[in-house]
Amino acid sequence: MPYYRSIIRNVCRKDPVEIICNGKSSVIAANIFIEAKEDCKRYTKRYFVDRDFDNNDSLPNTIFITDGYAIENYYLSDKCVSCILETEFKMSRADYHDKYTKCMDFFHSEHEKFLEGISLFNAWYSCLYNNPDWDRSDVSLDDSFPKEWLSLKIGDISYSYNLSDIEMKYNKAPHMEESLVIEEKAKLQAKGYMFYRGKYEMQFLFEFLRFIQNEPKKSRVYSVASCSIPFYQNTMLSTFSQYADISDNLCKYIETGIR
Repeated sequence: MPYYRSIIRNVCRKDPVEIICNGKSSVIAANIFIEAKEDCKRYTKRYFVDRDFDNNDSLPNTIFITDGYAIENYYLSDKCVSCILETEFKMSRADYHDKYTKCMDFFHSEHEKFLEGISLFNAWYSCLYNNPDWDRSDVSLDDSFPKEWLSLKIGDISYSYNLSDIEMKYNKAPHMEESLVIEEKAKLQAKGYMFYRGKYEMQFLFEFLRFIQNEPKKSRVYSVASCSIPFYQNTMLSTFSQYADISDNLCKYIETGIR
C-alpha cells in the first residue's frame, strides 16, 4: 500500500516487504498466525487495517487501526488538499493568496454539501454493523455513491433519496428502524468527515480536483494552472500519497509495534 510504504520508509529508514492480505479479516488472521510463531519473533512486523464501521475493541494491539474510517479519509484534510493545490496546481498561498483562499472556501462548502448528501446512507450502513442478523455478503457497495441518489456535480451538488429507497435497493439487508438510523446520522455528522466511508470521500476529492483541472484557461475562478500530473479516481491513493495526513498514532505504532 503506497500510503503506508512511504511512511514506514520515513520513520524506519527501511524498505518494507509487503504481504497483501486482501481484506481485514485476512490481516487479523495473519496477525494471529504469525505472532504465534516462535521463529517469526526475530522479524519486525506491522499490521494495518481500516476502522470501517466495525467494533474493533477485540483486535490485538499489535494491529494498527486507522484513526478514521479508512486510509482515504486522510486525504480530505485541509492540510492534504492545500498541499495538492500548492504543489501540483501551482497555487502558492504567497503568490495567489486570494485565489487560494477562494478555492479552499469552495472546497469546504462543496464538501459540506456532499457529506450532507451521503449522511443518511452512511448512517444506515453503520447501523448494519451492529445488527446480528446482517450477512455482509448481502450488501455489496461500489467505490462511488449511487448516482441515482446524488448528483456529484461540483458547484451544483444535489441529492434525493430516503430510507425506503435504501431498503429497496439493498433488499436483502435486515430492516433498520428509522429512529435508530436518524440517531446514528446525528452522531456521524458530529464526528465529521473522518468517519464517513472512505471510498465516497475519495470520489468527492477526485471530482473536486477534476473540476479545478478543467477550468478554462482564460476564465479561471478557483485555479491558476492545471495539475502537473495525471490523476484518476482508482489511483488517487498512490498519486497523492505524499500529501496525506500522518497521525501521531500511526507514527507511534510504526516505531513500537503497539497501537
